[in-house]
Amino acid sequence: MMLFSLIVNETKKIVRSRHSGASLFGQIFIGFLIVYLLSSAIVLGAMLNAILYKFTPGKEFDTFCVILLYYFLIDIPLRYWFQELPTLSVKPYLIQNVKKSQLINFLNLRSLLSLFNLIPLVLFIPFMVGSVLEKFGASVFIAFLVCLFFLMLANHFMIIYLKRKSIINTKWLFGFVLVIASIFLCTANNIFSISAISVYFFPQLINNSWLALIPVLFFLWVFLINRSLLRANFYLDIDANSKASSNLSLKWTDSFGELISNELKLIFRNKRPRNTILMSFIFLLYGFMIYDKELFDERSPRLIIIVMAYMITGLSSLNYMQFLFSWQTAHIEQLMISKHGLTNYVKSKLSLVRILNTFPFIISLFYGIIDWRILPLHIALFAFNIGLILPLGVLINVYNTKGIDISKSANFNYQGVGLNSFLTTLIPLLLLMGIYGIVMPFFGFWSAVVAIGIVGFIPLFLQNWWINQIAERLKKQKYSIIAGFREK
Repeated sequence: MMLFSLIVNETKKIVRSRHSGASLFGQIFIGFLIVYLLSSAIVLGAMLNAILYKFTPGKEFDTFCVILLYYFLIDIPLRYWFQELPTLSVKPYLIQNVKKSQLINFLNLRSLLSLFNLIPLVLFIPFMVGSVLEKFGASVFIAFLVCLFFLMLANHFMIIYLKRKSIINTKWLFGFVLVIASIFLCTANNIFSISAISVYFFPQLINNSWLALIPVLFFLWVFLINRSLLRANFYLDIDANSKASSNLSLKWTDSFGELISNELKLIFRNKRPRNTILMSFIFLLYGFMIYDKELFDERSPRLIIIVMAYMITGLSSLNYMQFLFSWQTAHIEQLMISKHGLTNYVKSKLSLVRILNTFPFIISLFYGIIDWRILPLHIALFAFNIGLILPLGVLINVYNTKGIDISKSANFNYQGVGLNSFLTTLIPLLLLMGIYGIVMPFFGFWSAVVAIGIVGFIPLFLQNWWINQIAERLKKQKYSIIAGFREK
């Protein structure tokens, strides 16, 4: 009965919200997207047997066993970035006469309403009915079905557990990224084979159906530790806000260092800025898809190489800079009249985006192992970004008057997106392609790379001018910014 009451109250909350009109439009869009993805999965599931027969005729079942484990491996990072944590909506009940176990059950049941939990079922069950049930009988089919279902549930609750632990302590987040990246790198370099594990385990179900208990036991373990964590930290977001990044302090850099320290804490404690930064860092791995030994071959599309290298080295700062002042919508009034002054505030913003650009750049230098010529390319683009693009981006964002709610997820969230956000991304690409287009036809590729680096390096000597210009414009715009942020 209490569970039904919680569901009814959550429905009323959505309908009665003063933002229900705007959220309804977003929900309709997401609904169409979900229907499209689910329909595509259904069609692909119905055609899976024919697709596998085309590529591996006569070995459809073996190929299915290979891709099954790969699917759940890829499912883990996708869930981490896109699957939501339904925690905030139950906070009002914590002061009511409601059992904590009922609220925990509600959270766990509500979290199951996810597209990620439907896709594997509609994708693989049709194949299993046509190939496993007909060839090996009902017992083997049930064993495969149990494995599929409980691997899906294990992934679901494992990601919920990892995301909650990451909110409490960011070391879990970096550990998760490191483990996932290591698995994919080891698999790509044939250090160990996921397909070999998959091919060994799943065919064993034909003669040993009891092996299906392994995913069941794994699910039970993940579910219990997730439930235990939730019970022990039921005020999870509150505790996270008090613990996460508590050791971040940059006061030694004077007044603007304190502002940077506070904003770093804001990033780690709130969903949208944290997800924005993390998704940008994940993009660093894209280099493994485009960089190879023939990268600088004459037939390679040189302009695309420069643009992709720029995105790899600078996407984290560009994404964060799209909402540079909007991240602090909730307390923008205090910042505009604080003791630190607008000049230090601008200096802190510019320094922060440079920090967010520097870390990915340093990591990207490891791509020099593939080809040493990647190093000068990344160095030139780094200079172009921190010298010219970042100050220009801060200046453009002075005219952004759209506030955002940073506690909400970044996934399918278009709040605060406007012309300034578009220009922050478009102008750097246009400048980059413009310099390349002017220099490349006359002097060649590497001359164009040097020109891009010089164009970025020269403005580094004009930083005080940049800061003063931005501060002056911010002083004129601050009342418009405050008024606009209040209307979020």
